[in-house]
Amino acid sequence: MMSLDGCSSNSMVDYEVDSSLPKIGRVEYTVGSSEIGFEWKAPFEKGLDGINIYRSRATPNPLSYTTRDLIKIATIDNPYISHYVDRGLKQNSYYTYTFTTIKGGLESLHDRVIDIKTAPPLSKIEPIDGTQIGRNVIKLTWRVHPDMRVDRYRVERSINGDRWYLVGVTNSRMMVEFIDSPISLGDRYEYRVIAVGFDGSYSIPSNIVTILTK
Repeated sequence: MMSLDGCSSNSMVDYEVDSSLPKIGRVEYTVGSSEIGFEWKAPFEKGLDGINIYRSRATPNPLSYTTRDLIKIATIDNPYISHYVDRGLKQNSYYTYTFTTIKGGLESLHDRVIDIKTAPPLSKIEPIDGTQIGRNVIKLTWRVHPDMRVDRYRVERSINGDRWYLVGVTNSRMMVEFIDSPISLGDRYEYRVIAVGFDGSYSIPSNIVTILTK
């Protein structure tokens, strides 16, 4: 499948249902961790204007038919377009989709619903090691993530049990060290590393490294 965004809009047009309009038919899809790509047969041969795409909210478990709450996420207003990528989705979550065709201010009945689960997070980085190598310097190291989908790493830090903050991002999957400087003395520094994929997906946080600075 081509990984291209279809030209779309979130038009607020209220369509009147016309049961005589044809449905979109078979829809193919490819699943990622944070995006789903769709492909269908373009409806231009039927004289239609395009399609509407509807989706449910993310849920940890599949929704029953009676509890699905679908909202329109896109209007493909070009009948020659046959691809769409839904981005920014939650990992390891269930979504329900359905498609309709449109012509003027008319819309077909909803096609069959499609239940899709996004891919789980990337595996976590392990192990991670940290050492205070100077009075004001901490060095972290870890192994190269084996998954070729990984693009870079996020390094997060917590001091004395405070919230986690992003303190650095590496520029490569092969860059597996981070230098934190300057640091304060007499504090408890905690670090964790998260792998980030090319598609914006991310891993489970690594084990936490704790360093008491002195």
